[in-house]
Amino acid sequence: ETLSDIAPLGSYLVSGMLPITPEDLKSAGMEEDQLLEVLHYALWRLESVQQWSRDNIFSGLKSVADAMDIKLKPFLAPLFIAIAGSSASISVRDSMNLLGGDMSRARLRHAIELLGGVGKKKLKKMEKAYQQLA
Repeated sequence: ETLSDIAPLGSYLVSGMLPITPEDLKSAGMEEDQLLEVLHYALWRLESVQQWSRDNIFSGLKSVADAMDIKLKPFLAPLFIAIAGSSASISVRDSMNLLGGDMSRARLRHAIELLGGVGKKKLKKMEKAYQQLA
């Protein structure tokens, strides 16, 4: 109702790394392997976005979700948590657009690290699977 009501909802836009936990990320309702794939594939796709804009962010993420055969809303759920710290925020593409590419990608990397990251062997396997999606 007032401007002061908005401040807590948008504080993630002016913060560095967010105080999220692995449990926060797992609350998106995915198995951990799929959760890591979604975060990694989204990160890799976003690293290839030349012109950082909400439409390019959206089309990149949607193409990964479609290729993984995951509906967009469940695909974006862990990204909301990684980017905004919760599932209640403005759209993830708008958040990423406002944060910029460097901070958006840093937060995705942070989320992956919180989940324990991925070993070299599994990473190689994921890279191969990702290449087949593209």
